[in-house]
Amino acid sequence: MILQKYLVTLMVSTICFLLLVSVADARTVVRSGATVSIADDESVDGDFYTAANIINLSGAVDADMVSAGFQTTINGSVGDDALLIAGKADVHGSIGDDLRIVAGEVTIAEPVMGDVLVIAGSVDILSTASIAGDLLVYAGRVNVSGSVGGSIVGIVEELRIDGQVIGDVDVTVTTLTLGDRAIIDGSVKYTSLELLTQAQEATVKGEIVRSDPVLPGQKFTLRSILVPLLIFLFSVLVWYLLGKAFLQRLVFRVLSKSPRPLLLGIVTLFFAPLAIGVLLVSVIGVLVGIAGLFGYLLVLLLSLIGAPVVLGQLLMKVFNQPTADLSLVSLIVGVVAMMLLLLLPYIGQLVLTLLVVVTVGGIIDVLLRTEAS
Repeated sequence: MILQKYLVTLMVSTICFLLLVSVADARTVVRSGATVSIADDESVDGDFYTAANIINLSGAVDADMVSAGFQTTINGSVGDDALLIAGKADVHGSIGDDLRIVAGEVTIAEPVMGDVLVIAGSVDILSTASIAGDLLVYAGRVNVSGSVGGSIVGIVEELRIDGQVIGDVDVTVTTLTLGDRAIIDGSVKYTSLELLTQAQEATVKGEIVRSDPVLPGQKFTLRSILVPLLIFLFSVLVWYLLGKAFLQRLVFRVLSKSPRPLLLGIVTLFFAPLAIGVLLVSVIGVLVGIAGLFGYLLVLLLSLIGAPVVLGQLLMKVFNQPTADLSLVSLIVGVVAMMLLLLLPYIGQLVLTLLVVVTVGGIIDVLLRTEAS
């Protein structure tokens, strides 16, 4: 579950950041550095895009705000939409339209005039906050003490509602608690193994419906396993036939004892989107940014195809069948092993994630060495 949330966080943050920065105009203000601050007597007449370790907004942004940093604090106001990617995000100012946050810890304390999408480890919506639209949340722990003008929808481990919700509550949870100040004007529909905890003063005007979650073992059918297996096998075979030499070098670099592929993979996955975003909002770098975006997506796609190849070759060595060249047997073994790992909760997903990261680094490593030679 934690790994799945991490992957979703990474994918959504990358896609949202790149989509938003691609529509920037001449009024856009771009700032970066260790610390970026907008004082309370300053204002941005247009969009504000920033990437820094610490980001403080005490002034006003008239249009959209897009930020990526370790700690982001908004004490001022944002006129339109806001997208915050941070380790810790504190919103103590008003948001004129939609608010989207991908972070480890999130605090919302002031009005948001549109919808709120949050993907985080923990979320606190204080009693001073109000959300005019819907709250879509995917998190570990969520405490909603403010009011929600729409519905609450999402997947949460621990959800506590202690404020008014005008719409419905439709969530998948481990535990659901309705506090003394909870007022749900609509219905409460939740999927959980446990019954909700409802305080004596909590009010639900609609119906309360609980559904049993579908266990992981019940989701898999022969078709759901066979179709992805054939897709991966076909993709691997095409790459093997058209680019065996590059694939051979990729496997060699990944299975070497050097930590270089792992480090390159981490750097590429986390910092390439920020670099591409900065290029897209600049005037002279927009074409390079577009090329970088397609290149980044291509590397991600190739890493998914190359991961089972690396896994197959690794398993051949483990079972005392070492060979310097790739073979059809190792390709098939890798694809089958990858599908089996997908069936294993937690450990299998962790192994596959690490494998994809190191494969990304292996692709970059091969490209760099080819260029150097």
